[in-house]
Amino acid sequence: MAIIERNRLRALELRAQKARENGGRQSNSTTAESPAIQPPSLTSLPNPPHNGQSSATAGPASSSSDATSAPRQNVSTRRNKRFMNYYEYNFTEMVDTKGGFLVETTNEDITNDVEAQHAAKRAKLMEKQHVSDPPVQFPLSENPRCKDCDSMELDRIFQKFFHVNVCRNCRQSKPEKYSLLTKTECREDYLLTESELRDAEKLPTWEKPNPHKNTWSNMFLYLREQVEAFAWEKWGSEENLDREFARRESQKKAKKEQVFSQKLKELRKKTRTSTWAKNLTDTSRHEHVYEEDESSGKRACSICGLSVEMVVF
Repeated sequence: MAIIERNRLRALELRAQKARENGGRQSNSTTAESPAIQPPSLTSLPNPPHNGQSSATAGPASSSSDATSAPRQNVSTRRNKRFMNYYEYNFTEMVDTKGGFLVETTNEDITNDVEAQHAAKRAKLMEKQHVSDPPVQFPLSENPRCKDCDSMELDRIFQKFFHVNVCRNCRQSKPEKYSLLTKTECREDYLLTESELRDAEKLPTWEKPNPHKNTWSNMFLYLREQVEAFAWEKWGSEENLDREFARRESQKKAKKEQVFSQKLKELRKKTRTSTWAKNLTDTSRHEHVYEEDESSGKRACSICGLSVEMVVF
């Protein structure tokens, strides 16, 4: 109750101070008719008890002029005990690390970290792929030359990654020898395994960033001439490779049909349908042989037992 009383008196004091400020601007007659209210000073009130006990004595009183001239004092309020251990968090800016911790990192920070990692990986790969032209040696006969046209203007990428001396003109004019194959094409068309494609001594490879999306796995390129030579050595000849390819394709087809028939069989068991299948190759047609029964007015087939009512005109 003492705190409420102090707040009420403080409001009265502020209203009186505002009235005095406005009174200087008005005429003397107006100020005489409506004198300002002088509330008692805050300093004259006793301090509120802290332990719930009423204070028997009050502090010394001061004049209203001293109270109005004194500057306003900031009275600190006590914090509620119920909110002493309250901590406010913004859960929209936190990331669940799935380890029992909440990290205060924004989505922009995570995106920037991922992009920085991909950029560093691409920069490292590009630095690895950087190729510079070697200086020309003298005499000129000691310089490497193209194995097809004996030219000195070699493709440095093929020379570095595939260890093949070939010029750009020959590479473009002979795609049946110097075209590049992806790992998927080598695995599906030439029936090579993953371990064989990973062996850099048998099949040199050119690793480069994926052109479709930079966050995907890197692309591995192989030289067609080297891949075909290794495949002929593995399978014996091109005809053996074709036979093996046809055998695997027929095996895949038979396996698909087997899986389909197995699923169809399970479906028939679940739906409790008949397992009898109609023979589509049988083109014979059943012909009914009816025996008439005039007493009942029906006729029945002697083979299948189908009965039909007769209409007599």
